[in-house]
Amino acid sequence: MYMILGASISFLLVSFGNLAYGRDWPGFGNYVGGIWSAIQLLATPSGFYLLWGRQWRATPLLTKINTVFGYFVASWINLLSIAFFTETSPLTEYYILLFGSAIVILLGYMWARKRTSSPRDEIFP
Repeated sequence: MYMILGASISFLLVSFGNLAYGRDWPGFGNYVGGIWSAIQLLATPSGFYLLWGRQWRATPLLTKINTVFGYFVASWINLLSIAFFTETSPLTEYYILLFGSAIVILLGYMWARKRTSSPRDEIFP
């Protein structure tokens, strides 16, 4: 997860270069449309596999929640950097997707934390 998160952050930094210099930037062709961006987009299925996978259901949610949402944040950073790479004018639907997915990730994390952090102080359950 840390490798994908680090690669996503570096992808975001590269996309800032494209945002500043446009299509004339020499690093543009090396990072867009290649296998690297496809691998980066595989962060989302990895998060869903850890969340709902058959082998991972036995693991308590509290122990895997940060890793799962780390994958989701990495995939959101990838979506943001792809938005910076595609500089065609108005990407309204894409920005709605970015904003909506950020809200879903945040609400999902808060819901999962609330669900797992409510210990029951009952003597006789």
